[in-house]
Amino acid sequence: MTLQLYGIVRAGHPRAPRTVCWEDLAMVVGEPEPDPAAHLAIVSALVEGGPVLPVRFGAVAADEDAVRTRVLAPDAGRFRADLDRLDGLAEVHVCLRFSGPGSAWRAARSDGLLAEVAQRARDSVSLPAGESADERWAFLVGLGDLLVIRDAVAGLGRAGGVQADWLGPLPAYSFLDRRTCSRWTW
Repeated sequence: MTLQLYGIVRAGHPRAPRTVCWEDLAMVVGEPEPDPAAHLAIVSALVEGGPVLPVRFGAVAADEDAVRTRVLAPDAGRFRADLDRLDGLAEVHVCLRFSGPGSAWRAARSDGLLAEVAQRARDSVSLPAGESADERWAFLVGLGDLLVIRDAVAGLGRAGGVQADWLGPLPAYSFLDRRTCSRWTW
């Protein structure tokens, strides 16, 4: 029976609906899901119950034994280290849209606007702007800071000339080392 892979968590994760365990690690699995938004919703729902290492959309395994022997066991040490590093943290995206002048002004303005968020973040990375924003940032923040971050971003709209949105909590996609990822993970 083919299993959709969603994310790696610690065994006993309180929000994991269905898992395949190997020692102290667990892969959240389910029926094959054709919708990437549904996949992200499932992985994001896990974040508040403990760290999660997201698995890219569309990754499947033939059966539970393949999950244990081909996915979890070979990289167990790295998975444990990443779960420990991300414990209590989540990724938050902040998107800024400006009605003001050119890109240099926008970049300088975003640094000032995002200062409060950046002070609370453990790490940050600039993301490609895309169609819906002039500036997009990913911040790695403590779960206890989510409401403060939400309120800080909501307050940015009062600065004039800027519209701000946030999305989170998300799994820490932007803060996992892509050089060492396996074919199963992020």
